[in-house]
Amino acid sequence: MEDFVVETSNLVKTFGRVHALNGLSMQIPKGISGFVGKNGSGKTTTIGVLLGLIKANTGQATMFGLDCWKSSFEIRQKIGVMHETNAYPGNFSGRRFLTHVAKLYGITQIDQVITELLNDVDLIHAQDKPIKTYSAGMFKRLGLAQALIGIPELAILDEPTANIDPIGRITLLEKIKEIHTKHGTSFLISTHILSDLEKICNYLLIIDQGKTIDQGYINNLTEKYSANIYKIEVSNTQQFAATLKKIAIIDKVWVENGKIFCKVNDPEVFCAEIPKIVSELRLPLKGFQQTLGSLEEIYAQTVGEKR
Repeated sequence: MEDFVVETSNLVKTFGRVHALNGLSMQIPKGISGFVGKNGSGKTTTIGVLLGLIKANTGQATMFGLDCWKSSFEIRQKIGVMHETNAYPGNFSGRRFLTHVAKLYGITQIDQVITELLNDVDLIHAQDKPIKTYSAGMFKRLGLAQALIGIPELAILDEPTANIDPIGRITLLEKIKEIHTKHGTSFLISTHILSDLEKICNYLLIIDQGKTIDQGYINNLTEKYSANIYKIEVSNTQQFAATLKKIAIIDKVWVENGKIFCKVNDPEVFCAEIPKIVSELRLPLKGFQQTLGSLEEIYAQTVGEKR
């Protein structure tokens, strides 16, 4: 039986007339999981429910088998949280700030714990510098260190790589992988940067309008959504796409970044039809291949713009 660290069943949460969650059911296993959806899809509300900060109208949410509302104190002793925006005391050094947090957690051998944390997030060189002098990437790694004090079983990270440069993002993602390997800490990462998740996650949860659209291990989702999906590049995208939509064996046609994507139910017949269409329309074929099912393509097929 799968060992899930987070489970929800039919969660409903309203704020006045706004339905933030509409029967959200999900399961998050141990490991590094991604949590994606459009703005307003219910991600922030879901995290609030999991942390015991928001009470759902109906439904159930558990972490480690504990009820998120009734047992929130016990749950918070097992988790760490990195919020999208944080306010740190700018005149404190990184070490001084983390020491204060460690004291709040009742941690013993504080100096040893903080030194290990600073090494884990690559801030040991800046441990005595004022936080206000930190770069955006260092600021994010300090937030990661705060979330990892006490070596939690699960760390929830909200937009951990937002607003930092590509090198900073790569560094932070590598640190998350290293910490998972070293300490066994699971991660639930809420972000809109799908390419980041592709680098480190083994599980993905997609929500929209307050309910789960799909979830599963990324290799399974990739296989599911790349089956019979083809990418086509031509000089006149709209004309070619309009012609494809008239073919019975094509279930769906959409355009992303100037490229045509097709989901077909008979690949052999479809591949035979493409040369005929190219000849009829007299459009040079720049590219034609079966997709590899990137997270961007999975997202486009599930909660992308309506086509």
